[in-house]
Amino acid sequence: MTKTVFNLKMLAPLAAAVISVNAGAQEVSNTGTEKQGELMETIVVTAQAANARSDIERQRDSNKVVAVQTSEAIGELPDANVTEALQRMAGVFISRDQGEGRFVGVRGIDPNLNASTINGMSLPAPETDSRAVALDVIPADLLASLEVFKTLTPDMSADSIGGAIEIKSINALDYDGQTYKVTIENGYSELQGENSPKFAGTYTNKFDVNGRTLGVAIAASHQERNFGSENIETDGVWEEFTALDGSEGITAAEIEQRDYTVTRERTGLAANFDLEIGEGQQVYLHSLYSDFSDDEQRQRNSFKLDEENDTPSSVSANSATWSDAALEKELKDRYEAQEILSLVAGGSHDMDSWGVEYALGYSHAEESEPHRRDTTFVQEGLELGYSSAGKIPQMFAADASAVDAASYELDELVIEDNYTDDEEVSLRIDFRRDIEVAGNPSELKLGLHERRREKTGDLNATIYDGFSGDYTLADFAANSIDYGLGSFGPSVSKSAINAFINANLASFEIDETSTALDSARDYVMSEDISAIYVMNDIDFGRTNLVYGVRYEATEFSGQGYRVVEAGEAIPGAVEIAEDVYVSEVEHANDYSKLFPSVNVKFDYSDNIVLRAAYTESLSRPSFGALNPSPAEIEYDEGELKVEAGNPLLDPYEARNFDASFEYYADALGMFSVGAFYKQIDNFVVTADVSSVADYSVYVGSLTVDEAEIFQPMNGDKATLSGAELSWTRGFDNGFLLRANATLTDSEADLGLGAGAERGSKVALPSQADLVANFIVGYERDALSLRLSTAYKGERLLEVDLEDEAFDLYEDTHMQVDLSAKYRFENGMQVFFNAVNLTDEPFYANRRGYNGQYEEYGPAYVLGVTYSTF
Repeated sequence: MTKTVFNLKMLAPLAAAVISVNAGAQEVSNTGTEKQGELMETIVVTAQAANARSDIERQRDSNKVVAVQTSEAIGELPDANVTEALQRMAGVFISRDQGEGRFVGVRGIDPNLNASTINGMSLPAPETDSRAVALDVIPADLLASLEVFKTLTPDMSADSIGGAIEIKSINALDYDGQTYKVTIENGYSELQGENSPKFAGTYTNKFDVNGRTLGVAIAASHQERNFGSENIETDGVWEEFTALDGSEGITAAEIEQRDYTVTRERTGLAANFDLEIGEGQQVYLHSLYSDFSDDEQRQRNSFKLDEENDTPSSVSANSATWSDAALEKELKDRYEAQEILSLVAGGSHDMDSWGVEYALGYSHAEESEPHRRDTTFVQEGLELGYSSAGKIPQMFAADASAVDAASYELDELVIEDNYTDDEEVSLRIDFRRDIEVAGNPSELKLGLHERRREKTGDLNATIYDGFSGDYTLADFAANSIDYGLGSFGPSVSKSAINAFINANLASFEIDETSTALDSARDYVMSEDISAIYVMNDIDFGRTNLVYGVRYEATEFSGQGYRVVEAGEAIPGAVEIAEDVYVSEVEHANDYSKLFPSVNVKFDYSDNIVLRAAYTESLSRPSFGALNPSPAEIEYDEGELKVEAGNPLLDPYEARNFDASFEYYADALGMFSVGAFYKQIDNFVVTADVSSVADYSVYVGSLTVDEAEIFQPMNGDKATLSGAELSWTRGFDNGFLLRANATLTDSEADLGLGAGAERGSKVALPSQADLVANFIVGYERDALSLRLSTAYKGERLLEVDLEDEAFDLYEDTHMQVDLSAKYRFENGMQVFFNAVNLTDEPFYANRRGYNGQYEEYGPAYVLGVTYSTF
């Protein structure tokens, strides 16, 4: 791989902006007042140690087990979005896409099993399949704080087995008068050699409105990030073969080389209005808008090793050769846009011993993928294989024509237009009353919560396989790309192929069967949740007890299509193409449950806090898992490949036990150790169910010789236990150490029965056995440094129902980041961030054989901030 030596000249596009802002800052400094001097003192107070102290105090005061990060603490680390900021908390890990943090898991549990709210209202998910919200669409610049609740109280949604993530956006009433902050930065991707500019700003002020205080807070952020990755992955599983020459070994039938070039743009805007209408009386309107786009070009080599022969010529434990194979070269040209809008209007009123809070929320998320184009060229009859397997298979082509662009014929063009919409309206009313229980102060609280959600998908694909001429890759070839994981050969020119498509699309021939199969994927899923609760919060001297019960009723319905490729008519179905039949399907699943909970906090001494909790919760399966329409059906001469949902899945149900010991030092310091145990029923796992599936659901009476059918299914029972440790220590010499680790162990029963081909016991899917962070901070005068390490242990991603040796596991991941800042007395701050210093890759494997390997390279950011607070 060609590596670029990093130097500050790469960030030259930022220089003019830095000089401009610096000049403006100097002018402000020269005309400053005593009040401005006080604000400079505030900067000193809110440095690393003070930020750590603030987070610790909020954790100590909570009546639940919680991890907290304020916006100031987030700003000390090189985290560009909410997801990456959350990974620093105890027990939190993240799932990455193209090296960027997207989804958040808590205590080693699948991100889909968490609840995410912003300003008290749930967030919708723009992705087609996910219930988990990819929080990377929310810039960290818009935040006031992040909280991860690991135990629940009855006034919180029960929809959380891992943790409940609360995002609070900025509030002007938390600041003194008018403040503002401006940040300009530029990033540099070492792998791609590209720059990534970003701008962010916040403004707050308080106004007198007829004797009442109106707080106005506005935050905006825009980033254009240019980067990419290099990848090699296996499509399908590795299997044992006896080759034509009698040799024996394990090999895969298809391996892909991929090179990605990506441009992601994020625009965020928050506008919050808070009006104090009297003592203890407040109304508000909070809004957040996020726009995210992902412009991706992927060059791909697909080594179709079993294209004609289903047996290799020769095979060993580490190499294989296949004759009469095919090599496909493909360009994916995709632009994806996501939007999230959250509006919350509400208020709170204290009336002597009574109080009421209310909120009406509207959330909308959408994802559009217009005019996606996947263009494929193919060359057949090749001798292909790999000379070494393992983490990075070394692919080879014995034929010289493999690097000749003229030898690849234009084979297929797929154009997709996909749209997903997720909309929710929610209402909550909470009443509280101060009462005495046996002479002890307490608060009785009860409330009503309603959520109405609908998710729709309009998914369309047109597949062309005839092109009114004999075209080859030579007609559209680009220069060979810089690919560090092997030899890539000629690639496809985006501009040339798009010009050809735009000029000739009307003359192309459509593959009616494949088009029909790929387009009958639309769905509508609705989910209505009604909840009532009652809880009591009592103080018995040093002891705080919160207990109560929540009742939630869920009504779920899913409408979609049953798609069958068959050689004869299917009763009740409509033939939409030759031998393709479609019928509408609808499934409903209504359920309700009581969720009791108890949280106890005991202040053993001024320095020691003990906690214990028992809670019950659930997590609803992801929308992709519930989708009644199949995501993919491929049938070719007896070979069947299917990816489908299961709308009859039951929700996860959990009983959760927590206990912890927390020590708070008089100086800056904290140590905590906690234990947790979860009993989970109906866990969901995605598995290859071809050994037990009914093939006729997808192909009628057609013959199936070989099948891969991936579908989510409910397992039986699972348990998860773990320990959580957290430590913070500040020193007089300016050093600050923070460390946390969460160790988990799980066992899940697939419920396969005695006749199953494999063992029924597995780890809970997506459970990481160890999640840890270690941060070394140093601050002296105006200089601030942070070196942070985030570690995530191995976790199970996919189950093979026939052979547990070929379950897919994500390998361990440890990323090292650096942040350095220097503050000037005039309110200016210059910062430098380095992300993924050790060039940590993503790796998933089956029995040590490649599942996916991807490299992203380090990235660097240089920026400047000016603020008045």
